[in-house]
Amino acid sequence: MFLERFLIGNLWNAGLIFLMFGLKRLMQNRVSLRFQYYSWYVLIVSLLLPLFPSSIWNVWSFSAQNSLQTMATYNLSVNTVDMTHATQWTEDTTQLMMENTQKLYFEFGVLAVWLIGVFALIGFYWCGSYRLRQVQHFAMSPAKEIQELFDRCCRKLEIRKTIQVRQSRFITAPVSFGWKNPFVVLPNQGINELPQTELEHVILHELTHIRHGDLITNYLFCGMQALYWFNPMVWLALRQMRRDREVYCDWAVLNELSDENARIEYGQTILDFASGCKTYFYTANGLCQNKEQLKYRLEQVVGYQKDTKWRKIVGRCLTGCLALLCAFQIPVLALCAEDGKDYYTPSNSITMSEGDWSALFSDVNGCAVVYDLGKDQYTVYNEKEMTHRVPPCSTFKIYSALNALEQGIITPAENTLFWDGSQNEFSVWDQNQDLQTAMQQSVNWYFQTLDQTAGVNELSKFYRSIQYGNTLIGKDATNYWNGSALKISALEQVELLVKLYTNYWNLDYDNVEAVKNSIRLSVSDGTVLYGKTGTGKIDSTNVAGWFIGYAEQAENTYFFAVYLCSSTGADGATATQIAIDILDSMGIKVNVPA
Repeated sequence: MFLERFLIGNLWNAGLIFLMFGLKRLMQNRVSLRFQYYSWYVLIVSLLLPLFPSSIWNVWSFSAQNSLQTMATYNLSVNTVDMTHATQWTEDTTQLMMENTQKLYFEFGVLAVWLIGVFALIGFYWCGSYRLRQVQHFAMSPAKEIQELFDRCCRKLEIRKTIQVRQSRFITAPVSFGWKNPFVVLPNQGINELPQTELEHVILHELTHIRHGDLITNYLFCGMQALYWFNPMVWLALRQMRRDREVYCDWAVLNELSDENARIEYGQTILDFASGCKTYFYTANGLCQNKEQLKYRLEQVVGYQKDTKWRKIVGRCLTGCLALLCAFQIPVLALCAEDGKDYYTPSNSITMSEGDWSALFSDVNGCAVVYDLGKDQYTVYNEKEMTHRVPPCSTFKIYSALNALEQGIITPAENTLFWDGSQNEFSVWDQNQDLQTAMQQSVNWYFQTLDQTAGVNELSKFYRSIQYGNTLIGKDATNYWNGSALKISALEQVELLVKLYTNYWNLDYDNVEAVKNSIRLSVSDGTVLYGKTGTGKIDSTNVAGWFIGYAEQAENTYFFAVYLCSSTGADGATATQIAIDILDSMGIKVNVPA
């Protein structure tokens, strides 16, 4: 969930900020000023990572759907199949839903407070930007001498972009602002009386900001402060970044000056304007700073020295190390993304062993789960993938039929639906269908009719009651099972089959038996095979395959689910053959009718 990821990201970045402060203090005189400033951009990237969309981290949702899905992660142990537990299960589920509702309210409350702070700061910065636009609007063209000096400074810094210079009585210190159309605005008071050398220093400083792209960076600063308004560490870091930016700008200007006297004069210029500054615009560059920052800048000006090769190397290494620490956040955030939406967390009471079935999956990716009811033990292949929730494809039809029976849309005795005469994908679908034929032939229109008759609300209620995967139906009752909403893992498929087999939900006995009979496939040497296939397609290409079911013997029953995924060749038929081979390797002989 977003809150969880955002919290972890804040803790990670707080640690990164603390480390950066320590490293900068330790390496201050050994690192290039350029890299001291640019290393802060690593932090900006790190702050942005928790905000990346769901396509990156597999999760980004404060929606009600995500909250319902969270409810759906409640795990019911399949180890106990005693019918007397049905009442307790209902009570536990009700309690869980109440708890998750409270959690939902809390999450939305936190989100609301956060957004209020975000928009409040955005409003504050917008007001500052508006005042800047007013300054720009009422600013006047400078004297000819100032314009000529400004043009010479632009040529000196090799700036080819058109930059306008103006004068205003509404500011007390020079500022530069604007993204597409940069402006430098000089104050009326005192600027015309400045010696040309000091005026040149002022102009060079502002133009250097523009040359370095600091006008855009200002908006980035404001955005980070708005998003992390509650985090004092971020505010401290951004304050330090602004200071380092000014110091780097000073250093770049000093590089353009020819002698030591000019550098002393530059320091005096900073002192004159910064000390008398009364107006500060957050979205603009300016000389305004507090006494502590001003003192540090003057110390750097006095102690100016050109970059050496060693300082550059140390700076690159420091920045690289910080970037590496930032990158380490990625797997942490990815792990947070593996929430109940995409992965299922099984019960801790499950007994599980690894099956040696890799040879059966040599040509296709996938997983397999087999549950021995008598031994209460799971044998699995690809433990990670078996908890991955994916579209159920046609395997959902087992529970679509069960819902329709429970609602009385069809009955065990009367379950025939009449074909409307439209052409379907397979000719065998183009006829009247009962539950038995519709399940065996996997007739889409039959189950779509059942679901549409039931309605989205009742479907959602039913799938939540049986805890079917993520339980998400969406708004479309015709195709929710084929990739648009509903997802389930192989392990959950097996757990649900056990509950169906034992009537864990205490549903109508005849309805449950009707569903069981509809998925009965064959009888071989005393073993009855029940199963349902499913095939997923993209652009008419089979890319996913399911076969789920159980093999019933007189003394025991084995439940299974095989899921395959591949760019080509993954389908229900292949999954079926793999499942048969797995059962055969366990000494369970079954066959599937052609």
